[in-house]
Amino acid sequence: MATAETLASLTEEERALLESVDKFLAHGVALKTWWEQAEANDGFSEQFDLVHTYRRPERTIGFFGDAPVDGTTMPVMGVVDEVFYDRPKGAEEIKTASANWMKNQIREFVLKYFMRVSDFRLPEEYVSPNGHTNSTLLDALSMQPKEEINRKGMGFKQVFYKSRATGEIDKFSEAESAHIVDLREIGDTYEWIVVKLRVFDFSVTVKPLGTDGPQMTMPMKEEGYLILTPEFICDQEDPEEGVLGRYGFGYAFVKNPTRGMFAYGPGEFEAAFQTINFEVRDSGETSVRMAFVSDQPEKVMNLTIDPVEWGFSLADMLSFGMTSKLLSPVKNALDRLPLKGENMDPTLPSISLLNQVTGGQASKQLAINREQLFKGFLVKHSMQHYQTLLGSLRSWRQIPDWQDEDSLPEWVKTGQSS
Repeated sequence: MATAETLASLTEEERALLESVDKFLAHGVALKTWWEQAEANDGFSEQFDLVHTYRRPERTIGFFGDAPVDGTTMPVMGVVDEVFYDRPKGAEEIKTASANWMKNQIREFVLKYFMRVSDFRLPEEYVSPNGHTNSTLLDALSMQPKEEINRKGMGFKQVFYKSRATGEIDKFSEAESAHIVDLREIGDTYEWIVVKLRVFDFSVTVKPLGTDGPQMTMPMKEEGYLILTPEFICDQEDPEEGVLGRYGFGYAFVKNPTRGMFAYGPGEFEAAFQTINFEVRDSGETSVRMAFVSDQPEKVMNLTIDPVEWGFSLADMLSFGMTSKLLSPVKNALDRLPLKGENMDPTLPSISLLNQVTGGQASKQLAINREQLFKGFLVKHSMQHYQTLLGSLRSWRQIPDWQDEDSLPEWVKTGQSS
């Protein structure tokens, strides 16, 4: 239960979020248990190659299946990424001597700092602080570059925690939000923590006339809540022959209390989990294995279909706003008619209809079907996590000693940077 002070400060959305935490945690744990058993016993209904990389020893496997969740059988889909991360350089005897050092460094980096430094910025053009005029018109015409902050990867902010000792739920302060706790404390100090995920540089590209035609890219603000518990924290020494250590973290996804435009993605899953585990071999070579499983969506988008509003907006644009002024009584009368459609999804019904009118040829010849759409979602998920790992590698390599906390830069310790 939350403290009285915390309850008084919560918004309606935060209250709804906390009330649903146990439910979505149970869904995530059930999916993780199913996936572990299915992977061990070849229990997927379908497996397929998903992403190929060149000149790198990596692979990505996607799958479909049916998992028992909350007393029902849920159609699910997922992806497993196996990615090379780093290795010591030099002669074999040097690498062997470095393996234990590598193990200790990776453990500290992954369990304490990774979630603080998982988002990053690429180099951007320098913007002079004296480059602005006091005129909006002149600024619009100026060739002086303007600052555009484009982050990549994934950003985490801790929001709530449940005390292991008292069982009370409380909120992290704003100053603590980027300073993600040492994940080894989950299970001892904390029963769980809830973090807010922001997926940066997430966009959806539409190519209505095919791959060689014009395309439209829509940047999306993808956010969602995650819950981290001991079931998802990996801190293993010598887990098997040839492996010095396996360290990582994961989380169950919590559905957002309010709906967004998309009905699938972070904050929209009915059940989902993610694990990110680093493995250090006795040679010092380090790889990462990431697993993600979620429900297969019944809807892709949540659109409000409002032909009256759309029509008058277009007419106003062409008449400089006069249409609504002159025809206000007509618009009010039309607004009372049941013409508006709430939370409509044109995507999956359109795919189904197209296959019905073509006798299934749209699927057979053009791969226009639910399965191909879902594979595209899994590719997007895989690519986003791959990009996050590449960004983290730059941070990992620039720190001489991750165990020397006093020498770490402030942006690592606080999780805050410009």
